[in-house]
Amino acid sequence: MAIALFPLLDGETIGSNLGRYGDFVGLETTLPLRRRLFGYPCKPDTRLPSGLDQLAEEARDYWNLDAVAIINGHTEFHYATLTLPDMQRRAMRLDMLGQPAGRCFRRSAGGWSGERVTRFRYCEDCLLEWRARSIPAHWMVDHQLPGVYVCSTHSSVLKVTNPASFENLTDPTVMTLRCPTDEKTLNRVSLPEIAAIEDVARRSAQYRMVNDGLTSTETFCELLREARFMWSDGRMDSRAFTACFLEHFGEEYCRLAGLDWQKMTVWLRNIAGQGRGRDFPHPFMFIAAESLLSRRCAMPGSFVPATQSLVLAAQIDSVNGYGDAVERGMRGASCVGILHRRDDTWTACSREGAGWKLACSCGVSYRASGISPSENAQLTEEAYGARYHGLLSMGIVDGVSAGFGSQRFHTLSRFLRWARCAGFSKNKDFSIEAIQRLRDRWCSLVQNARPEKRITSAHQVDPELYRTLTRHDGEWFAAFNLANRTCLKRSLPTAERTKSAHLET
Repeated sequence: MAIALFPLLDGETIGSNLGRYGDFVGLETTLPLRRRLFGYPCKPDTRLPSGLDQLAEEARDYWNLDAVAIINGHTEFHYATLTLPDMQRRAMRLDMLGQPAGRCFRRSAGGWSGERVTRFRYCEDCLLEWRARSIPAHWMVDHQLPGVYVCSTHSSVLKVTNPASFENLTDPTVMTLRCPTDEKTLNRVSLPEIAAIEDVARRSAQYRMVNDGLTSTETFCELLREARFMWSDGRMDSRAFTACFLEHFGEEYCRLAGLDWQKMTVWLRNIAGQGRGRDFPHPFMFIAAESLLSRRCAMPGSFVPATQSLVLAAQIDSVNGYGDAVERGMRGASCVGILHRRDDTWTACSREGAGWKLACSCGVSYRASGISPSENAQLTEEAYGARYHGLLSMGIVDGVSAGFGSQRFHTLSRFLRWARCAGFSKNKDFSIEAIQRLRDRWCSLVQNARPEKRITSAHQVDPELYRTLTRHDGEWFAAFNLANRTCLKRSLPTAERTKSAHLET
């Protein structure tokens, strides 16, 4: 072999290796090089090429890899064939080893339709690490898979190159396409969404290697049933499933990755055995669904909510102490659970990594990070317990989908109605100073009202103040009105006397 190719780096694409060689020797195009290596005019954008036996033979002195090792470590073969039957997978492997004969079946991970992000994606942290270790910059197979927008190694959002800067005549290198104006694949995502997207990237990388195949259909059905996306009669709740997908991964990711309502619905039908069965669904949909369902079913008996961050002013004397210091920090926390009662208290506080885990007796547990004397703690809802489980079941019976279980309870009008029916209400919190200001205003209104109808007249002047004090300061309000009510005269008409008595009390 006269062509001294560079050694294949770990996880590097074949095109990246050929591009690095072509850039080193000054080739304007890698098309002739590819024809010699593969034995046929293999285009640079071919992700699952044929002729790999010849490629391994031609590059044996520099790569020292057989064709199977090239397929396993440097192509998307195992990922792309996850949903294919074993017979078809073996036929496809043989097809990749030999020379193409006429029109051959070629399934690739690039066949996922609707994705709006180009496949030339790279991680800035990977480039920095490679530079420090004197490793050439290269394209990673795992970074080019559908829906992979976060580096599973560094947890950083990948950047995408300008697609207009590449022509299908040669294999471009990272340094050729990379420029300062490259944008991140994701720009408006929350930390929980980043974690969910990273989980998809990690699972995709695992499935790209030699594996035992996807989770079985029976297991997916069990997960769907456990996550309450399946009705008792076996039908799938597609609306709840799609709503939960959007909530879990975020609208931006679903839009860019092509995860639309139609793909989710078709996937559910295939799982339920209601699909047409003509086409094998793409593995990306399975991996994304597996990630979502695994997270949702990770805490049996509770519901994982969308993350809501609250600022907790924690005055703690020592980050290593537990006793009174931790208790003082917990007193500054305010549980936002809609089913939180006045007598509910913090029941648990345990160290977890760099932060703390708090649990309220109402059933809401929180994760608090960075509790120290010099900074505020970030309090994040983590799970809902049995009290919420029971109330959500009311909604399921009432015809509402299980997708509500992953949303913020206190933002759902229908859930608020169920809570009120169960005897709960989420009142607006008032500080002691605010309550005192409301009291002072009501006292002033009553003192300046007509002597014969003090409470009634004050109510007519400011009915909203009357309702607010009734709801948030009822004990004081009732005692004050009782002490300052007007004695009713017998000469008043019965209807008027009844109305005044209601307000005066």
